[in-house]
Amino acid sequence: MASSGEINGTPCIVQNGSGEVVGQGSLTHTYGGTLIETSNQSNGDFITYMEGENAGKQHIFAGEFTYNNDTQFRKVRGDVFSATSDTYTLTFISDATTDESFSGTFFPTGLTDNIGQGVKVTTALSFNSSGAVVHVPAVT
Repeated sequence: MASSGEINGTPCIVQNGSGEVVGQGSLTHTYGGTLIETSNQSNGDFITYMEGENAGKQHIFAGEFTYNNDTQFRKVRGDVFSATSDTYTLTFISDATTDESFSGTFFPTGLTDNIGQGVKVTTALSFNSSGAVVHVPAVT
């Protein structure tokens, strides 16, 4: 039983710019924003940061998909090799009132195929943002 509103086993869907599903799987989402230091001697030895600002903003989502022959999955694989970006949207699926998404221009990269004997073939991919990403927060 879930408590405090947590969502267990939330699937994630990755869609491309045409809205086609590229894949679904276990993914990580990382936001890399670097705080801007504003320390000076008036703060003594304490480090201080600028409020409300980050430098080096980037979203990366990475995960593992089941290898398949779907056209969109094959396109993403090709985009890795040609360093081609597309608009991608990562959506956390839970229910109609709590979905959250991140959408923007992303470069797929870091392709790794896992070809184990007697098990399904999987492909790990990372999607690195380039430019601004639109975040649609969960509705509570």
